[in-house]
Amino acid sequence: MTTSAEGGPLEGCNILLVEDEYFVAIRLERALVDHGANIIASLSQLDAAYEFIFQNEARADVAILDINLSGKLSFPLADDLAIHGVPVIFLSGYDDNFVPAGYRSRPRLQKPVAVLQVVLTIQNLLGLPA
Repeated sequence: MTTSAEGGPLEGCNILLVEDEYFVAIRLERALVDHGANIIASLSQLDAAYEFIFQNEARADVAILDINLSGKLSFPLADDLAIHGVPVIFLSGYDDNFVPAGYRSRPRLQKPVAVLQVVLTIQNLLGLPA
């Protein structure tokens, strides 16, 4: 778990980050912490994400999921998180045609993604002041 810096637009926001590209994950993690977020877990594998959400008491306010995690799609994980009331933001290099119709209305950011775009998407999704 990475603790947030004091202040920032995402202060107190608990984020689950599931991204298998190391440099993308570390850049996002550091930037989100700089914006005040708490990273409750930064994971690179789908199995580890399932294990974390079902065996941990820490609850995410939002989850950021790479769509393709080492060849496994994260859509079922997004469904499970939604059942637990955790909204999801997808990260992907894929276009709309790859994403199943039932998931196209969920927030999705195209890689490479600007950190400010992630912050604004989180603020919008959670109704935080911009």
